[in-house]
Amino acid sequence: MVINKSYKTDNSIRKDIEPLFISAFPSNERPPADYFFSSFDKPNNHLYGFYDSGLFVGFSSVIIYKDICYIFFLAVKESQRNKGYGSQILKQIKDMYKDYVLLLCYEDVDPSYGDYENRKRREQFYMKNGFIKNPLKTNEFGVVFQTAINGNRTVSFLEYQEIFKNGFGEFTLEHLKEVK
Repeated sequence: MVINKSYKTDNSIRKDIEPLFISAFPSNERPPADYFFSSFDKPNNHLYGFYDSGLFVGFSSVIIYKDICYIFFLAVKESQRNKGYGSQILKQIKDMYKDYVLLLCYEDVDPSYGDYENRKRREQFYMKNGFIKNPLKTNEFGVVFQTAINGNRTVSFLEYQEIFKNGFGEFTLEHLKEVK
């Protein structure tokens, strides 16, 4: 059983999260680490480390905006993948934020990308865990993402912009475009 620890109450979990944050996400898809960790000073930004019998297995960060819980990052340590931890983490997030529409994004899935199979597996993982495609695709810092939801309504581009503006600041909006 995976338990979570909040960065707001135990910032020592940074030592576990930071190496995974850097290794799991390409540099063009993540903010600098110091900026990322400082964003959790905001009341609606939350970071959780997930542990199984004291062993760090992964992390997730979320941004709360109105009735939306945006799962900004989710990663499982490479040595702990394919053991069900990702699904357990998503279940905990669903339980913690059960009154919210859950929103996340993943890299666009298209055969023209060199890592198509990885992208397809990632999409299948989210679909297996109850997410469906949201009609919105975005271009963030030059990377195209598909959004997905678990909840009772879709999320618009305007709401997506508000999530980023409230979570990280207005400057992020210049790097966020809707893909038609």
